[in-house]
Amino acid sequence: MRKQFVLFTFLLLGIVAMHADSMAEYRAFADTVRADVYSMDLPAFKVRDIPEKYRNESAVYKAIYENFDAKKKTGVGVRPGPMMLPTISRRARIEAGHLTRMLIHINDKAALEKYSEFDFGIDNKKNYFEGYEKNRHVMGARLIKTDNRIVDIDTSDFVEVEEGKTGENKRRKLAIPGLEVGDDIDVFFYTETRMQNVHPDPLTFYLKESAPILNYRIHCVIDDNLTAQYRILNGAPDFDVTRDDDGNYVLDLEIADISAKEPRLWYNQSQQSPQIKMYLFNRRNSSDFTPKSARFDGMQCNPPAEWIIGDRWDQDDWWLENGAVAGNLVMKNYLKDGHKIAKDIGKMVKDGRISVREGADYLYNLLCYLYIGNLARLNAHDFALQYNSLLKAHKFPIEAGLSSVPDQEPLYDVINLNNTIFFTSLQGDSSRYYFPPKNGIYSPSDMIPGANGRVAMMWRKPKERKKVPDGDNYFRLPATTLAKNRNITYVDAVIDGSVIDINRKEIHTGAAKRHAFPILSEEDVNEGYRKYLSRYGHTVSVKENKKRAAERMERYADGRKEQKEDFKNEIREYHGEYPSEFVDGKVTSLGINPDSTALVYELSYKMDNLVKRAGNNVILSLGKLFCDQLELLPSDRERDVDAYFGTPREYVTRISVDIPSGYTVNESSLSGLNRLILNESGAFSANTTLVSPDKLQVDIIKRYNKGVLPVSEWPEMLSVLDMASEWNNVSILLEKK
Repeated sequence: MRKQFVLFTFLLLGIVAMHADSMAEYRAFADTVRADVYSMDLPAFKVRDIPEKYRNESAVYKAIYENFDAKKKTGVGVRPGPMMLPTISRRARIEAGHLTRMLIHINDKAALEKYSEFDFGIDNKKNYFEGYEKNRHVMGARLIKTDNRIVDIDTSDFVEVEEGKTGENKRRKLAIPGLEVGDDIDVFFYTETRMQNVHPDPLTFYLKESAPILNYRIHCVIDDNLTAQYRILNGAPDFDVTRDDDGNYVLDLEIADISAKEPRLWYNQSQQSPQIKMYLFNRRNSSDFTPKSARFDGMQCNPPAEWIIGDRWDQDDWWLENGAVAGNLVMKNYLKDGHKIAKDIGKMVKDGRISVREGADYLYNLLCYLYIGNLARLNAHDFALQYNSLLKAHKFPIEAGLSSVPDQEPLYDVINLNNTIFFTSLQGDSSRYYFPPKNGIYSPSDMIPGANGRVAMMWRKPKERKKVPDGDNYFRLPATTLAKNRNITYVDAVIDGSVIDINRKEIHTGAAKRHAFPILSEEDVNEGYRKYLSRYGHTVSVKENKKRAAERMERYADGRKEQKEDFKNEIREYHGEYPSEFVDGKVTSLGINPDSTALVYELSYKMDNLVKRAGNNVILSLGKLFCDQLELLPSDRERDVDAYFGTPREYVTRISVDIPSGYTVNESSLSGLNRLILNESGAFSANTTLVSPDKLQVDIIKRYNKGVLPVSEWPEMLSVLDMASEWNNVSILLEKK
């Protein structure tokens, strides 16, 4: 026993010593990086004054400098060869470094609050088969005071935080002590990446910030033995490309005085900001898929989109044409009687008992049940191919199509095959475009948000593509309408002394559903799908042993507790504060039935601060029974770019208030509650009526008429937003009889 204890002690001491050595090595590395960065000769970082035209800006980026370098490396490894004998094999490696340095002038308290804390990544390593990716992160910060003193910040004083429901996102947060209005903060972030048999993540340079930029400079050095593909988007300028003495590609770009700013609200950075998006490949990588367009070394500026689309076809042609068996394998491997259920649906379609569309809708939801519940470990790309294969296996007349991922560049500007997304449609039926249910839960008849109106292309066999190039076959998917994206709210309020008892029902359709996703539990989702999938007499359940079934039931129990907090958070978002008492909450419809697409939930709770006594009378904060409205900042009112709402949408609210016995509504306060504004951008209306002596009813409509609002119509939208925000604060007087 003593020997075991001594052995354990030595082992523990060894681990502690190794950790100490590792930390010492990191500190030395970080100190070297900081010294190198702050010794750079960058004139833009020596500027002390800001132009007079920016004196009233909250913050000003005096300088931004980005430096990226990437080198091809080659390693060796051992893998099993003939007769399982060890064989030496080559490993494709890339070593890269990315520096982002910023000099930010703090001009008011809002900027002081915004830039008083930064976060950066945690060192990590990911292992893959015959591959890995290692990242080391360094942050540096120093203050330049108004008297030109330089104060270095101890960046080792960070706090590691876990974000997300399960703590899956880990970051380091660093507070900046001593920062004051009038100071400059010189901050940088550096990431060193070493990878083997892995292609790097894309690199995007956004040439626009939330504040003016006096100088933006980018410098890249890329090994000529690598493949670099980059796309210039949204009006960004191109690099000046040269070669150094070693043959490396040198990319330089410098822009002075970028006065345009990213708005705080309704702005889509990927769709609207000038940017340069770059992908790197080591074509010698045999473990990670290398697109056909990247299988030769060199620099490609704005490669034809048809090349990239061809990469996607090159990878997936077999699946789209011949992979019919794969869909049935998913059904067989993950669902009890899954293959039989899918076969029965196909037979019902063949016999005419259900329509082709009804069968396709059912199989879509059947696969969604596996995908959304993460039961079959499918990603969005896998889902699309499996669904296509599943329909092919049962002789559905289908066509496959391709668009770009929502919030990525349009298909005619696509720069990487992973920025594309497949969909399936039925031949001759333009009412359905079956996309993977990416980032949400939707009905088969819903067009997923971000896909409506997007450029797309239908898949054709390779021989057909040779005859007619892909560039001649773009089309636009249907645009969604206001009527398909609604949030309907019913509020029933009963005044009980100083407390209001509230029963609220929320009905979400189309893009409005995404506001409801946070309150859904795993149990809601699984049972909602099972209920829909039972419609043709089938009982659908996932294959699981007793242990996994018990774990699932335990997750359900935990989920019900978490959902209670989610409901409370939803109430806070609606009213601007938490309820004084939460009574009940439940999801009554998941919104996956194409005949009834609404996601519906109901809440019961009490609020204790919406009623005030005024002598014998009562003042009701009626506007607080309408969902909490956005309060615009002065800086939000000036805008030089379109407002990106995503989809047109409508919010319809009916508020019913029971008047307490012995009270009556003051007529003068009632007459001032109605509102109406209609214009090209949207609408707001509030119509208040006393439907009976003891019941007050308010009908409110708020509309965003366009998915993308032209900047010329922004003043009209402001009038709608202002009226809605103002109504949020109305009150009504209930007089004692």
